[in-house]
Order: sequence, then C-alpha cells, then structure tokens
Amino acid sequence: MKASQHNKGLTASASMRNEEDANEPIFQDWARFVSFKPQLYFRPQDLDELKSFLTGLRQGIFKPRHARVLGGMHSCSDICVSDAIVDVSDLPKTIEFNADHSIVTVSANWHLHDFLLALSEHGKSLAATGGTDKQTLAGLISTNTAPATSRHGLYELLEWVEYMTIDEDTKSFVVKHVSKTDPAFLAVVGSLGAVGILTKVQFRLIDEPYFETIQKVIKLKEVLADVAQTSQKYDFWRIDWIPDTDEGLLWAATRIPFADPNGDYPSHQSENILKWIFGLADQIESAGPLLDTAMRLIYGGLALTYGEIKVSGPLRNMLPVDRRTPLRVAMAEWSFNPADLNHVMECCKEYYQQKGWPNLPIEIELTKTDNYFMSPWNWPGLDFIVKFNFMYLTDVSETASEKEAILAHLQGLWRHLVQADIQFKAHWGKINFMDSKFVCAHYIFDQYKPHICSMFLNKYLADRFYPAGIGVT
Repeated sequence: MKASQHNKGLTASASMRNEEDANEPIFQDWARFVSFKPQLYFRPQDLDELKSFLTGLRQGIFKPRHARVLGGMHSCSDICVSDAIVDVSDLPKTIEFNADHSIVTVSANWHLHDFLLALSEHGKSLAATGGTDKQTLAGLISTNTAPATSRHGLYELLEWVEYMTIDEDTKSFVVKHVSKTDPAFLAVVGSLGAVGILTKVQFRLIDEPYFETIQKVIKLKEVLADVAQTSQKYDFWRIDWIPDTDEGLLWAATRIPFADPNGDYPSHQSENILKWIFGLADQIESAGPLLDTAMRLIYGGLALTYGEIKVSGPLRNMLPVDRRTPLRVAMAEWSFNPADLNHVMECCKEYYQQKGWPNLPIEIELTKTDNYFMSPWNWPGLDFIVKFNFMYLTDVSETASEKEAILAHLQGLWRHLVQADIQFKAHWGKINFMDSKFVCAHYIFDQYKPHICSMFLNKYLADRFYPAGIGVT
C-alpha cells in the first residue's frame, strides 16, 4: 500500500503553485470554480489496497480521518473537498455481458463516454445519459445526475450496486451488495459519496436508440407554455433562455428508427450556445460573471444568425450535446414544481432586473421524478419536475472576487425565491445554499441517515446534514 501526493495520472486537473509544492497537487473541478489541496492522496491498484488504506485511515495511521472519492470532477460545489482523497481511476476496469448482451456488469470507475461506446459495440445502450462524458458511473449514481426528459430516469435500468463501507457488526470494511428491491437502494442512488465507495454496478440494457436533434432560436413560450405538450413532441429537450430576452436556443431530440451508427455533430458546427459563444470569446475576456453590453450584442447576433441545425445519430453521440464544449461553466441546478414555472420565471426576471443577469443563458428542461431519499427530483405526487440550470462562464470569472460575486449573485436569487414562497430543491453537486433545516424539510434525511458512514463525510455534507456539523474539516 502506498499513500502519496504525487500528481502523475490524476483524473482531476492539478496545477503546481511553485517548485516547493511540486509534489502537492491542487485539485480543481471541471469549471475551475472549486480548488483544494489535500494532505493525503491515494490511488489504489485493487480493492485489497483500497480496503487496507481505509482501515489505516479509520485506525488513525494517517492524520486525516475522513476521505472523499474522486469521480470525473464535474461538480462545482465543495462536495469533493477533503483532506484525504481516494482516486479510484487505477482500480481494474471490468465489464461483462450476459449471453444476449441484455445485461452488463461493470466496475463503477468507467467514464460515461467509454461505457456507452462499449455498449454500442454490441448494439446496446442505456435509456438516457448524464450531462457530460467525463462523469464516472459512480459519480453519476452518487449525485443522481438526471437527463433532460420526463420520459426516462437514468437509473430505471440499474439492477444493483456494490460498494465498500464499514460493517457495523465487525467494524471492518466489506463490500455490500444492494439490489433495486432492497430498501437501501433508495439511499445508494444519490448517496452523495457518504455511504461508501461504489465499486461495481449492473444495468439492464436496451437496443441502441437513434435520434434526430434540432437546434434553433425560438420564443420561450413555444416550448414553455405547455411543457407536457412539448414533451409529447420531443423525447429529450431543453431550452437555453437567452439573458434579458423572451427567446431561447432550443435543443430537442426525437427518436427515429435508424441513423448512421457513428453519426455525430460536425466539429465545425455549434453543438450548443456555449460553443457558439466560444467563437467570440476574445470580445468577452473581461466580461465578469454578469451580462454586460458586449454580451448583449453577442446574444443579439445569436438570435439573428443562428439558423437551424439538424443532426442524427445514436444516443451516445446525440446526448449529451455539450461533451466537446471548450468553455468552463459554474452552475446551480434547482428543481421546481411545473405548476410554478411562470412564477419562477417572473421571480428570476424581477431579481435580475435589480441585480443583473448571469453572463450565460439559463437552461430549462424537464426531469422525471424518482423516489431516492436525497434526490432533488424526488417530488411525491408529480410525474416530472422542471429544472433550471443557472450558469456562469468561469473563463471570464477567474479571480477570487469574481467567483465570490457568482456565489453572492446566486445566493441572492435563492433568498428571493424563498421569500416568494416558491418550493424548490437543489442538486448536491452544483452550487447551493442548503443548511440542515432545508435538508430536513426537503429530503428524506431520516431514512437516509442510518446508511451514512461518517468517515466519508466532509465539511460540506456535515454542515448540511447536522445543525452544528460534526467537526469535519
């Protein structure tokens, strides 16, 4: 067993502060919004090494007593921050199909892009995917990433999960197996990395579906006036609300019988609004986190010249559409009752007229509800929720003060919505301002709590789980 702070082959981006810190990586999320330097970094080669390391942590061999696990580092909240980091990228990557390729058993450290490609080689797929290829299967499941559709849940084909945690009777580390019929399954999906380290999962599979996607600038009311009707027309859809306008860039996918198995978005075409903006990035280098005159002109040009883009291909290439986006984005992802959609939009406009609009469009989409304890999509009585993704271009907000401005701007909106008596929940891996009172009121924490393994908590989670935290640093 070897614990170190060497940076070779990290799954996260790491930068060196100076020569004296050459062996002490600074970890950053995909958006470069969160950064931290752990005291201890360990990359096990197999499950036995992982178990030995965790045992050492628990017994106090190392100074840190709490650990977090790296996924694809796509989360832009402090959910990943810890003094001890476990990087599972070197654990054996395994994948095994049954005889007719209708079921796959796979190690949880596979990245989504590679996993979907492996399924595609056998003509198989999941029913939906997450928002970016860089996410690991463990990260997807732990944060309960949701697709832009009211028709499919990402985990409806998930059969079971295995994870390493402490056995309460023996106090030793064991691998637990939880099937979808086990009550504990509702705690493992959306586990937030607090129940243990996900090691292996099994999915049922469907025949690989194909989609035609369309992208065009339209009036918001064309898709948001009746979101249920829009979902009858499109299998997957979202609309990017162009700041301070009544227009948005629609992306929608409709299933078709067949397309080129290698169909993809041409590299010269704009996959979404971010890539379009990237072509004009030299004009917005000093824009900051809020909409300014230059950005208004850019969006005006977008509305006039974007045109219409149609592409077809397999699900793995059509969803998600932003896998090659060159820009970095910090975001909040909050869910609302569809009945409150108009009220939410009016509250947003009211707040932004006073405090300024974000420098990026707001993604609006639907997500199918579920029943997982800590899920932001768990809304009893609803078939789907409407999700708002509030985004800020971090490529032009790199200083500490600009990042603080993003947080302050979002926190002001959070308070504005609360004061308007609008009910909402927040994705744990994105920016949020939850405290223990909010968590107890909006999530099923009492049923989730018995599954928590305290050594996998960090300050971010402890502050949201318990009124006074538990002293995690």
